[in-house]
Formats: sequence, structure tokens, C-alpha cells
Amino acid sequence: MEPMMAKSVQRQTDRRHIYQYIYDSGQPVTSEDLAEVLSLEPDAVEQGLASLLEEGMILPAGGGAYELEPQGRVAVGITVQRDEVRLLAIDMRAQELGCREIRLPFAHTAEYYKRLSQYLEEFLDDFHLERNRLLGVGVTLPGIIDQTASKLVMAPTLELWDVPLEELYHYFSRYPVFIENDANASGYAERWMNKARSNMVYLALERGIGGAIFWEDKQYTGDNGRSGEFGHLCIVPKGKLCHCGRRGCLEAYCSISRLSDDLGLTLDEFFSALREGDQQIAAIWEEYRDHLTDALANLRTNFDCDIVLGGTLSPYLEGLLPEICWELGEKTLFDGDNFFLHLDHFGPHGACAGTALRFIGDFLLTY
Repeated sequence: MEPMMAKSVQRQTDRRHIYQYIYDSGQPVTSEDLAEVLSLEPDAVEQGLASLLEEGMILPAGGGAYELEPQGRVAVGITVQRDEVRLLAIDMRAQELGCREIRLPFAHTAEYYKRLSQYLEEFLDDFHLERNRLLGVGVTLPGIIDQTASKLVMAPTLELWDVPLEELYHYFSRYPVFIENDANASGYAERWMNKARSNMVYLALERGIGGAIFWEDKQYTGDNGRSGEFGHLCIVPKGKLCHCGRRGCLEAYCSISRLSDDLGLTLDEFFSALREGDQQIAAIWEEYRDHLTDALANLRTNFDCDIVLGGTLSPYLEGLLPEICWELGEKTLFDGDNFFLHLDHFGPHGACAGTALRFIGDFLLTY
């Protein structure tokens, strides 16, 4: 390697280490701290700090110290659902910069995707998000995605089968784009927020039900990218018909539609009636909870790790978690084994956050 090129590579390496240390520290650090901890020469530290300041990645914190500029880079996540889309922008600390829900019934048409891309541009403008700081746009879909074949295999709630991802990518070609399964993205967001949890099963409770598995700090997607499709566990043999065409799936019993659309109610209305003691609503909730805990007990038996409940239903379960855990304790094999269930951090915005965080994570590895 030529001497000049070697020096340039070394400066980039030093800068990356400096930035990573400032990011990880979570508090202001001085150039002296950096030189000592990273075993760098003072001149190398000053050059690295000057470069990071120029690029807007760090800020002076007073007293000769520096701290992270959280909005040095940003990322956006979009969740596509049957009746609406959600957009979320986050900074380098996974803090929300803007959020929007838009009523937009899904249609696999050019017009739909063009409208979605227009909503993205409006979202960026309305929340004053600088495009030169945008790392990328993640898009999640409620279906099985084969990343190797670059294909959406199936998304029953959207009535999609065997769709090349290229049909979707070119509508967002202005930015780096990644398309993934919504539950996998939600699980990634939860894992990001709790890195101490090396093993975890994530269950997303939406109109469709999905999940994600993290084992020994890595996301497990299976040999064919199909792991975590917990919504299609059979919990009632020959039971209700599911969107997938089979009977007795968890999704047929624990989709949030059971508590809302099917009753002509919103989730707010359902849980308000439950709190007010409506007997009919209470009976529906009891049946829902029974099927949900059956599935959770089976997941606990198979994986023997913490389980996190997320998705649109998650915020409504906070006050109901004790009764769910009690019922779980009655169904699991081991006495007292009912303290493994948790609620997620992002609720209905988990998929948006997770797919945006993919870009943040990649940036931290390569910057």
C-alpha cells in the first residue's frame, strides 16, 4: 500500500474508533480521555475530532469535551399494513424524530407505491429531515420474504404471493432501501433496546401474527428465512379458517381483528368496555387470552427463554400482563415459571423502528 493511502486508511480507522467510543460512552469525553483509552497520539485524536465535527457527527460539550450529535445521521422505517401505513424517523440513539400513520388501503399497483413514495417525501419535509443525513429507508411487509431470492414469498393479509422485491425497490430508488418482514424488524428493535437479553422470542400481535427468534445474540431466520411464523402454529386442530388457507392457526384466534374489526370496534373501544365490566367483551377477552397463553406456553416449552409481546396490541396489555402471566403459570410445565413474559419498547412502531435501526447498525459497523 502506498504511504499516502496507508495514512488515509489509518486516519479513517482512528476516526471510526473515536466515533464508536463517543457513541458507546453516552456522555461527554475529552481528547485526553480518547488518547488514553484508544492509545492514540494527541494529533491523531485532534484530526479525528475535527473530521467528525466537520461532518456534523459530534458536538462540543464544553470544557474541552465532545459528545454525540444524535441527528448526525437519521433513518426512516415504513410499515405497510392492510389498511394503513406507518412512518417513523429515528436518530442515532433510536429516538423518535417524527411519526405518522396514514390511512391507505393496500393495493399492489403502481399508483399505490407512487403515493407511498410521495408520502415519504412529504414526511421528510414536514419533519425537516435533511436528506443528506438520511442513511436509508426500511420497508416492512407482513409476509415471508426470501432475501436470497429477493422475493416476497407470501403475505396472506395483503393477498400477495411470489412478488419479486425489485417491483417494490424501484419506487424508492432515490434512497438506500431494505425490505423485510415486519416481525423480524420488530424483534430487531427490541433486541437493540435490550442487548443483555441474548436469547429471546418476539411475538408481534397485529392483524397478522408473526415473530422473531434471537439466539446467542444473533437473529435466527431458519434455512429458508421462514422461522418465527408463529401465527401459523396450529392451536385448535380443524378449527377456524385462517388467511393462509389452513385451519386452527393462532392468527385465526389471536389476530387483533378478533378484538376490533370483527366486532365493529376499535381497540380503544374494546379495552374501554373491558375496563367498564362489559360481560360480553370480558368473555371474548377470556377466550382470546386462553388461546394466546396456550401459544405462549408452547413457545416457552420449546425455547426456554424470555418472550416479548409486541405490536399494536402491546400498549393495551400493560395492565393485563399480571393476569396473562398467572394463566401462563398454570399452563407451563415448571412451577413458578411465569416471569419470562415482557412487553416491548416500541409497541405499534416496532417494525418501523427495527427496519430503520438496520441502517443505524450497519453505519456503526462501517463508518
